[in-house]
Amino acid sequence: MRYALCVLMSLAGAAVFAQAPITGAAAVVEASKQAEPGVAYGTVADFTLPKTILFSAGPDDIAADAEEWARRGVRAFFLDFVAREWSSNIWATDGKPWTVGESDETFQKARRANAVCRRVGSETFLKIAFDRHFEWFNDLLWDQAYHNFRQFAAFARETGCTGMALDIEYVGEQYHFDWPGYTYDGYTRADLVRKVHERMTRVLAILYDVFPDMVFLTFPEQGLGLGQVIHTAWIEEAARRVAPGGLHYCTEWTYRNPNVRYMFGHGVSVNELFHRLLSKRAWRYWEARCSIAAGVWPFGFDHMSVYDPGMPLEEFRQAYAASLMMSARYNWIYSHNCREQLIGRNLDAYTGDARLEDYLEVIRAREIITTRKYVDLAREIRALQHRDYSADLGLTPAITFAGPEDTPRVYVAPVEFAQPGLSERFWKPALAHYRGEPINLRNLFGTQTQWMIIGPFPNNEAYAGHDAAYPPETELNLDARYEGKAGPVAWVKYAGNSDRASVDLKSALQPSEYACAYALCYVVSEKKVQAQLRIGTNDSGKAWVGGELVYDYPYEGTAYLDRDVVPVTLPAGKTPVLVKVCNGQLNWGFALRFTDESGDALDDLQVELTP
Repeated sequence: MRYALCVLMSLAGAAVFAQAPITGAAAVVEASKQAEPGVAYGTVADFTLPKTILFSAGPDDIAADAEEWARRGVRAFFLDFVAREWSSNIWATDGKPWTVGESDETFQKARRANAVCRRVGSETFLKIAFDRHFEWFNDLLWDQAYHNFRQFAAFARETGCTGMALDIEYVGEQYHFDWPGYTYDGYTRADLVRKVHERMTRVLAILYDVFPDMVFLTFPEQGLGLGQVIHTAWIEEAARRVAPGGLHYCTEWTYRNPNVRYMFGHGVSVNELFHRLLSKRAWRYWEARCSIAAGVWPFGFDHMSVYDPGMPLEEFRQAYAASLMMSARYNWIYSHNCREQLIGRNLDAYTGDARLEDYLEVIRAREIITTRKYVDLAREIRALQHRDYSADLGLTPAITFAGPEDTPRVYVAPVEFAQPGLSERFWKPALAHYRGEPINLRNLFGTQTQWMIIGPFPNNEAYAGHDAAYPPETELNLDARYEGKAGPVAWVKYAGNSDRASVDLKSALQPSEYACAYALCYVVSEKKVQAQLRIGTNDSGKAWVGGELVYDYPYEGTAYLDRDVVPVTLPAGKTPVLVKVCNGQLNWGFALRFTDESGDALDDLQVELTP
């Protein structure tokens, strides 16, 4: 067990150093981002490597560069800039919607690109994104959408694409049941699940009707919300047809978590998820025809326009090797902001300290980890064998809920921190959520969702706010007003959604980006209690119990329920609990509860909002 060094700070300002044990993600947050030591790299004669797909390139770029990409280790492409998203008229991309088929200029460009690819042994997949919201119950809209998908498939087939790729990420907010566009006027959550499943089953059926032997790719991973309903519907339809090309599930978590054990563990977690969701027929098809395709993001961060490597060379080497090993048919490279550098152009834009050529050589050389243990494990994981890998990897799949929407997600947990019984208790409400059944996480797990909150205070891109001691750290005065990020701030009451596990600071405080806030409550116990503080923050977080800093998580993160576990002592009487959460971008909040060692909520505790 790792121990994190924490500063224990009294609210009067005195400070001492001590070690506070933290288990869970906070204790191991860097493990997934560090290369596993002691492994060897090279080639294994009987280990077939997948084709590497580049995300993404237009038809002119592919036609011009496919041969050079092949020399650099890339032999497949997501064909982009042809039909941006599902509502597109693919025949209007050239500005002439009246041209259809061979007279269409975009069609001609795609056919030329595919001819070059065939000559050099490369493949293409027509990429369609979900960029616009769906009206699931609008039959007229779906008549048009089905027509568009039929045209996408015809375009891909006739231009010579290997298959199609559907990127469902960009309407992710619509995959949460509480998206504001869902009125539930005349339908229930379960009705919505059934309608999404019906619509997406029909989408894939149309694609197969037109292009029956296509190879189908989809991404990225989804929590157990409506996004996962889409992916499950597609596997079920592919299985019903025994589609020869299979469905290949492209992962993004593998972008920046290069440790081979964690990458393999993520593959195991994906497999566990589908094992629980798919019908018996679809599971057999998944094992027989499908695969996991691991993605790696070599450069940049969070879509910012930077030209530094996304990870040190040794980490990138391991990430790339692991992606080749766990991916049976394809792995892939996300090339945002670095495609030109990856092919050897515009090298002056590169600003990293390590030699760019060394990163490019990793892609070209296509070496795997030759350590026998990992070779043997890779054979099983890429074959989607479902078994317990915890003894091999020191990791196990676990389920939790991710705030602020509290969507269930599968993640990789170190074995020493996993609680199998508690994980199974999480699975039951997670699967109910997936089916659209109402659940009350607050009652199920006893999370604290009523607080006094104050903010926002300044943060910046370097998270300087995390270590800045704003006034709530030195005094607890609920009547005080302070200067905040955008003017005076005061303590206000936050009462979260009655069935939620998490606190959504973004909904309560603005501006929410690059900001910090504090939440305060008072725990009342009739006697001294040995407890566990279970917490997850988005992003960085600290927690003080009775004036002592017991938790310090200085990283970007997700507000997972029970992400981190901190042993604490609650004295008899009333104890202040102060939480600080500093946000970068997007979601902002936390989930917190007090439990016993087995993860059961401490029902004897009472919570008040005043001293």
